[in-house]
Amino acid sequence: MLARFVEVFLIGVATPLTAACALPLYPGFLAYLSAQDEGDGSIPSAALAGLVVLGVVAFMAAVGVVFSFLLEVSLTLVVEVVSPVAFAVLAVVSVALLLDRDVASWLPTTEPPQSRHPVVTAFAYGFFFGAIVLPCNPGLLALFFARASGLFATPAAGFVGFLSFGFGMGLPLLLFGILSQSSGERATRWLARRSSAINRLSGAIMLPIALYYLLVVFDVAGIAPLVEPFFDPVFGVF
Repeated sequence: MLARFVEVFLIGVATPLTAACALPLYPGFLAYLSAQDEGDGSIPSAALAGLVVLGVVAFMAAVGVVFSFLLEVSLTLVVEVVSPVAFAVLAVVSVALLLDRDVASWLPTTEPPQSRHPVVTAFAYGFFFGAIVLPCNPGLLALFFARASGLFATPAAGFVGFLSFGFGMGLPLLLFGILSQSSGERATRWLARRSSAINRLSGAIMLPIALYYLLVVFDVAGIAPLVEPFFDPVFGVF
C-alpha cells in the first residue's frame, strides 16, 4: 500500500513541474517570501512555504471528498469519462512542446489572492496553486485518476491517495521556500534559459504516454491489438 501512495505522490510532484501555467507562479511566490523576510520576519519563509503546501493539500482534500464521499463517484467512472479527452489534450500539448511552441500563452493568467495576514495569504496561495495547476495539466491528472482507480479499492484509500497527490504537488513550492531567494531565482533562471530543451524533453516523454493510453488502454481508434506490441516493452507495467 505504501508503494501505491508513493506512486501517486510522484505523479503529484511531476504535475506542477510539467505544467506550463505553473512556471509564471514561481517568481511571484519567491517575491512573496522575500517580501515577508524583509518585513518583520515574524514567520520564517520555510513555515510560510509549509502553509502553502497545506493549501495545496487542502484543495486536493476538497476534490477527494467530492469524488470519494459526496458524489460517491468511482474513480473508474471518472477515468472512463475524463481520461480520453485529457489524454487527447496531452497529445496535442506534447506535439506543441516538441515544436517548442509557447504553450503557456494558450492559457489564461490570473494573480494569486492577497491578504494582509501572511498566514492566510500563504494558505490561500497554495489552494489557488492547486486549483490552477490541476486543470492545466490534464494528462498527468488523467494519469493520476487512471492509476488511482486501479490502486485504491475503497473510498477511504482513494481519499488518502488524493492527499498523497496533493503533497506531491506542493513539494516543489516547499523546496523553493526552503531555498534562499537567490538560490530560488537562480533555479528559475536556469529553467528559463533551458526552456526549449525542457519543452522538447517533456513533449518527448508525454507524447508516448498519451498515445499509449489513447490507443491501448482506452482503444479510441479500435486498433489496440495492432499497436499494443509496440508499447508493451515500455508500458506493459501499467
